[in-house]
Order: sequence, then structure tokens, then C-alpha cells
Amino acid sequence: MQQTNLAANIRAELARNGKTQSDLADHLGITRQALSQRLLGRVDFRMGEVTAAATFLGTTIATLVGEVAA
Repeated sequence: MQQTNLAANIRAELARNGKTQSDLADHLGITRQALSQRLLGRVDFRMGEVTAAATFLGTTIATLVGEVAA
């Protein structure tokens, strides 16, 4: 899984949905700092986190792991 595209797509979907990183971190049951580490590419997302993020953001896993969203 391309973590760079994933992180960029999650950030884009957060912005589109008017949600914050704190909102997503709460939904995932991780700290805001732990989410930040994932979004910066320092720690890989777990598959369960990707699935939960897609549900939270109202999108698909394929959208999150695909090409960088415009």
C-alpha cells in the first residue's frame, strides 16, 4: 500500500468533509499525535485503520489508497 498517496488522500477527504485530524483520531481510537505520525509517513497505517477511516469519511478504501486526490 502506497502510504504517501494514502496519507494525502486522507487529508484531502478530511478537508472535503470538513472534519479534523482530531475527529478522525477519535474515531480510530488513537491519539492525534499517532494519527499525525501516520499522515507524515513515519508510521504505516494498519488495514483496520484504513477501513475505519474510509467509513468515517464516507468513501471507499480504493479511493483512499488510489492516486492522490485532486
